[in-house]
Amino acid sequence: MEQAIWTISTQNDFLRMRTTRVKSFTDEVRQLFTDLFDTWPTVAAYGIAAPQIGSPRRVFIWKGITMQDPEIIINPKIIRARGELKDYDGCLSVPGIYGPTRRAEYIELSGTDINGQPWRRGFEGFDARIIQHEVDHLEGVLFIDRIDSLDDLYTLEELSERGKDGQPQYEKKPLTDDLRHFIESRRRPLPGHALIW
Repeated sequence: MEQAIWTISTQNDFLRMRTTRVKSFTDEVRQLFTDLFDTWPTVAAYGIAAPQIGSPRRVFIWKGITMQDPEIIINPKIIRARGELKDYDGCLSVPGIYGPTRRAEYIELSGTDINGQPWRRGFEGFDARIIQHEVDHLEGVLFIDRIDSLDDLYTLEELSERGKDGQPQYEKKPLTDDLRHFIESRRRPLPGHALIW
């Protein structure tokens, strides 16, 4: 069943809780899989973590840049990371706000698929960034905790002119004072810019 996405303006405390491992594929867990698949086509995102639809389970759905269909990953664990890239980040639970975060350039992840089969795979570039963002959700961490400064955050304003390809164009705008105060009150900065999972 399609679920609403929980945001920091309505469900901040729940989004900050650490999730629990899936130990068996109960009816509740299988319903979570269905809910994630049903919610997926209703949002414009690269991933949705279980807490974002109200579940305390260590599960997320994602779709990498070269994948045809989204996949669900259960009990993910980053077991190796290297390199560092500072690049774009945004989140359905922090709607309309964007900013650069520092994340590992390459990660190795272990997890289980929806058939209960364990696996271990490597991801790099933007796919690694997506995975790290979703794993953060499972630890109660939001991308706003990983920015170097509130000054790095911005919103996007659609311009009246369209691009040569006919697509909308956007301009970055700094946060208003009210929005900045709101984010500051809900942010939990990580020490320095450490890549912590």
